[in-house]
Amino acid sequence: MLPFVSDDATIYLLPWMQEYRTQGVAALGGEFSNYNFPYLFLLYAASLLPVEPLYAIKFVSLIGDVLLAVSMAHLVRQYRPYGLEPATAAVVTLFIPTVLLNAAMWGQCDSFYTAFLVLSLSYLLRNDARRAWLFWGVAFAFKLQSVFFLPALVLVSLRNRFNLMSSILAVGLWAMLSLPPMLFGRSLGSTLGIYVKQSGEDRLVAGAANIYEWLPGVTAAEGRIPALIVCSAVLLGIAFPYWRAPDSPERRVLLAACVLAVCPFLLPQMHDRYFFAAEVVSLVFIGNRSLRLVPVIFSGTGLLVYVLYFSGNRYIWPLLIASALQAVALVLLMHELMIKRRATKRNLLPIIQ
Repeated sequence: MLPFVSDDATIYLLPWMQEYRTQGVAALGGEFSNYNFPYLFLLYAASLLPVEPLYAIKFVSLIGDVLLAVSMAHLVRQYRPYGLEPATAAVVTLFIPTVLLNAAMWGQCDSFYTAFLVLSLSYLLRNDARRAWLFWGVAFAFKLQSVFFLPALVLVSLRNRFNLMSSILAVGLWAMLSLPPMLFGRSLGSTLGIYVKQSGEDRLVAGAANIYEWLPGVTAAEGRIPALIVCSAVLLGIAFPYWRAPDSPERRVLLAACVLAVCPFLLPQMHDRYFFAAEVVSLVFIGNRSLRLVPVIFSGTGLLVYVLYFSGNRYIWPLLIASALQAVALVLLMHELMIKRRATKRNLLPIIQ
């Protein structure tokens, strides 16, 4: 897997690495990349290693995998879902297909932002709002897709009246991690506009196995607003059962899993890898009789999408099947959240302190 050169590596990552090796630290102020500073700094550090550029890139990605495994162990140690042990959770995380292929074969860095989202969720279970928001701020500095977790973080914070200052500190931390390229000559507009550039997709769906695979003739311009309205409505529907019933760690994890899956399933312009965080977080349900099918579906559909990408195929029918299976997983999660609403009215689970 390590010698494999993906299209992303050819078009983006390897040229970025070449910039760092030819221009040195000054390249940190360049405008050749549409990724944010934390990851680019790690690439620059890796460019100093005496190894081939491809292996330097994948070395960074594999560090992210290790961090993700440690984060999942931390979450499981905090949450203790259905007897799952922290060490087991860490090992399983490392070897689910999409995690394994994302770094070792694709050379991508989704493990970094997901690791910090998992840590944010872990501290959210402890009512430690400051750390939960700060870890989300770090995640957001790595990848725009961290916004998928934001509805859960905001909802739990409002529900429990956490201090607003925590969210302000998260924004400040994001700024500290995002603005350093200006020290090397990059303009403020270019630095802050990175995520805007990333959202400039013309297609309504860009490889993700979501509902819009069933609408191949609709462009992003035509479907963006309706898609945002539909996604917002479903998120409000998820928020209602959480808000109306007593709180618990189990329901917070269910809420997080729901929003991490709903957002890439219903938002427009989603790419192949955007279910990554949902796939990882769903692993806590492995021992749950009602939900053990959810991580299996997410891992299976994620693997299918990756295989289509690596093989260069964009056949519509496998993605249609995958999107239908994703919908099944979403229904299972949301149904469980509704059931837990009724259950916790009778038997309130304690919040972990």
